[in-house]
Amino acid sequence: MSFRILTLQLSGKLKSVEKLEAERAALQKNHASFVEAEKSATLAEYRELDQWVSSGNMDQRKKELQGEIFKGSSEYNLMKELENLKKTRSIRDYFKIEGSSDLLRFMKIKDSDILKEYYRLKDYVEGGAFLRDKQEINLKKFHGSAEEKHLHEYDALKKNHVLRDYLKLHGSEAIIRHLKFIESAKFKRYLELKNLPGTDKVHKEELERLSKDAEIRQYFSLENSKEYKHFKEMSGSHLPDRYKELHDLTNSRDFKERISYLKDKKRLEKSEAMQKYLRYKQIASSSDIRFFLKFEKSSLYRNYLDTNDSYPLQRYNELVAMTTSPEFQKRKAWLEDTKKWEKSEEFVRHQKYLALKKDPIVDLYFKFQNSHAFDFFNNWEVSFDEDFSNGKLDWSKWTANNYLADLMLGEPFSQKGDIQAYTGGKNCSVSNGKMQIHVRKEKVMSKSWHPGAGFIPVEFHYTTDILSTIKSFWQEGGIFEAKIRFNPIKEVVSTCYLQGKKSSPMISLLEMGPTSRMGILTLNGSGKLDFNGITLEHLKKDRFYIFRVEWDGNNVIWKINDIKVHEAPFGGLSEPAHISMQNLVVSEIPGSKLPFAFETDWIRCYRRKQKS
Repeated sequence: MSFRILTLQLSGKLKSVEKLEAERAALQKNHASFVEAEKSATLAEYRELDQWVSSGNMDQRKKELQGEIFKGSSEYNLMKELENLKKTRSIRDYFKIEGSSDLLRFMKIKDSDILKEYYRLKDYVEGGAFLRDKQEINLKKFHGSAEEKHLHEYDALKKNHVLRDYLKLHGSEAIIRHLKFIESAKFKRYLELKNLPGTDKVHKEELERLSKDAEIRQYFSLENSKEYKHFKEMSGSHLPDRYKELHDLTNSRDFKERISYLKDKKRLEKSEAMQKYLRYKQIASSSDIRFFLKFEKSSLYRNYLDTNDSYPLQRYNELVAMTTSPEFQKRKAWLEDTKKWEKSEEFVRHQKYLALKKDPIVDLYFKFQNSHAFDFFNNWEVSFDEDFSNGKLDWSKWTANNYLADLMLGEPFSQKGDIQAYTGGKNCSVSNGKMQIHVRKEKVMSKSWHPGAGFIPVEFHYTTDILSTIKSFWQEGGIFEAKIRFNPIKEVVSTCYLQGKKSSPMISLLEMGPTSRMGILTLNGSGKLDFNGITLEHLKKDRFYIFRVEWDGNNVIWKINDIKVHEAPFGGLSEPAHISMQNLVVSEIPGSKLPFAFETDWIRCYRRKQKS
C-alpha cells in the first residue's frame, strides 16, 4: 500500500501542504465572499433590475418616454394659462404697485408712530375736543374765581388785631413760661398767702417779699395785658385754624401757579390744547402724510387691495410657483428634449443593470451559484478548532492524560514495560503557533501499572506527555484532520488517534515511528493489536502534511493533503470518540536525536450540519 503514496508523490498529485492550504484559504475566501454576495445589497439590486428588464417594463417605458412631447402636455397648458393671466389689466396694474418703492414707503408710513399720532390729533382737532378745551380755557379768569376769594379772606384775617395778638403769643416762649409758672410752688404759695385771713406778721412779710419777686411781677404783667386778653378770647375760635389753612394754601406752589395761569392773558397759546392743534397742522403738512393720504385714495392702490386676495392673483401666483419650480423646469426641458430616454431614470437603471452584471460580487455569485465548489461548507461545520495561536496551551480544551488513567487515578501513568514517564503537561509547549510534545532524557520517579500488583513507583530515564480532549470534545463520526510535521524516528512512536471510552478500537490519523502508518488498530483475542491501514514509509520526512480521517457510519477514509490514500469498513466504535496525542519511547534514543518533539500546527474537526 505504501507504493500508492510513492506514486502520488511522483505523479505530483500529492500537493504540498503550502499549496493546499493556499487553495483552501482561497476557496474559503471565495465562500465567505459568496455568502456575503448572497446577502449583499449589490446582488439584491441586480436581481431586482434583472427582473425589471426581463418583465418588458423597461422597453414599454422607453416607448412611453419617446412619445412624450411638450406641446399639448399639461405643462404646456399651464404656461398658456399663465400668459393669459399676465395680460389682464387688474394683474398688470397690481404688479405696478407690488414691490414698488411707493408701496414700500406707504407700508412703512402705515406702521409708523407719526401716522398714529396724525390720526390721534386729527380726531382731537376735528372731533370737537379741541374746541371744547379752547372754550373752557377762555372761560377761566382770576376775577371772581375761588382763588381770588381765598386771597381776600386771607388778607382780612391778617388784618384782625385780636387774631394777630393770638398768633404772636401762641406757641411763644412767654406764654409757655406763663402757663408753666401757674403750676409752680412759688406761685401757689403766693396765692395761699394772699388768701389767708388775719394779720400774721410773718405771713405779711412773706407775701410782701413775694409780691416784689420778678417772676410774679412778670406773671401779672402778662396776665393783665391786652395781648393776653386777646389770646384768651381767640382760644377755642376756628379763626386760627382757618388762618393757617389759608396761609398754607395761598403760599403753596400749585396755588401760585394757578393764580399765575388765571392772570396770564396768553394762557390759550400756552395750553396743551393749542400745542396739539399746532402739532396736528405740522404733521398734516409733512411730505410723508400728504403722500400717504394721496396714495391711499389712488386707483392703483384700490386695485391693489381688490386684487391682493382675489382668485385670479392666487391662481397667477400658483402658476408662477409651479412653472418656475426646478421640478417644472426640469420636466419642461425633459419634454422638449429629444434624448429624454438617455436622460431618464429608467435609462440610468438599465445602465446600472449592465454595470452590476459585470460587478465582481455579482460575477462571483453566479460563478459559484450552481457549482459544487462550496458543498463542503454547505454540509459541514467546525466542531473543534485548535491553532495554538495563543502562545500557550489552552487547558480548557486539553487534558494531559488519557481517558483510562484519568478515570482510574486522575493522573497519567505508564504501563509495565514502558521506558518513559508522563509529566502531566510539563513536556508540552507552544512556539511560533505550533504545539510540541517533547521527549526528554531525564530520570524521574513515576507510577507504572503492573497487572496483579497495581501501581508501582518506577524510575524512568525518559519523560514525555499525553494530550487528549477527554474533558472538552467527543464526537461520533465526522471529519478529523491535523497538520503535523512528519518526522519519525524509530525509537519513538508518536500517535494522533480517535478513541472511545474503551482502549480498542482506535482510528489512527497518524502513527510515526519504527513503522509510520494510518489505519484502524484493534485488540484481538490474544491481546495483540491488529492493524488495517496503510504504511507511510515513502512519505517525505521533515515536512508538514494534513492527515485526515473521514468517519461516516461503518466506513472510514484516510487522506493526506486531501488525497485519498486508504478506505476501510469500520463498525467497531459505535460511540463518540475523543482526540488523543502522545509519544511512546520504544528504545534508547541516541543523543544526536534529542531533544525530540512531536509537532502539530493545528487540529480541526467537522460535523454535518443539521438540515433546517
